[in-house]
Amino acid sequence: MGLTASMGLTASTTATTTAALHTALSSPSTTTAPSPFRFLFLAAGPLLLIAAVGLLLRRRSRLRDLAQPLAIPRAVFAAAHRADETGIRERAAEEVARLAGHARRDRAAPAATERARESCATADALLQQARGVPDLAGVFALVHEGCSALDGSKAPLPLCFFHPLHGPATRRIPWRPSDDDERCQVGACATCVRALRARREPDTLTDRQAGHPVPYFDVPPEHSLWSATGYGSLLTGTSLTTYVRRGLDPAR
Repeated sequence: MGLTASMGLTASTTATTTAALHTALSSPSTTTAPSPFRFLFLAAGPLLLIAAVGLLLRRRSRLRDLAQPLAIPRAVFAAAHRADETGIRERAAEEVARLAGHARRDRAAPAATERARESCATADALLQQARGVPDLAGVFALVHEGCSALDGSKAPLPLCFFHPLHGPATRRIPWRPSDDDERCQVGACATCVRALRARREPDTLTDRQAGHPVPYFDVPPEHSLWSATGYGSLLTGTSLTTYVRRGLDPAR
């Protein structure tokens, strides 16, 4: 075959390669174009992820709220007891808002939920009209009553009669304001119970009468909701919420 045969084979191979290249260049491309759904998924993916994270965070927040105890934390009472009027007002507003949240989410019986909502609404109305620490203490007492309703307590103790910002009473004790008064049963916190047993005057919430500070329960009851009710200790057959609501709106 020699050189001529080699040259022929080379020419044939070159012609074949050239034809194949021409065919490839002249034929329509068979590569599949990117699907528009792929771009849609790539664009929507981050948004879906953000939405999922948001739902998860809201669910965790709701579960955390539901896990919080209904009762006003003792730390709140302690802080309010040390605070000035502005600080007490701020904490009272926070507790009214917290009760409102529980009343919206709680799965208590409808009657209990309604009582809690009434307590919350009355506490909020009182907060707007409060003119001093005794009124603000009344806000805490109303929130406490609303929390007790949601908690399903049969006969809940009120806040401490002597100073509501001490927190909930731990027991009822016999008490007589003076020798001329009848003995009555009032709710008292553990600190006040110990003071009375030791024949010491308990720490008492004061109000003003004739320009002077006096124990709030020394104000004539016709001039003070709190002297008349003892923040719930002196009431029988009616709730503090009902009594205060009538006091705020005499037309009821």
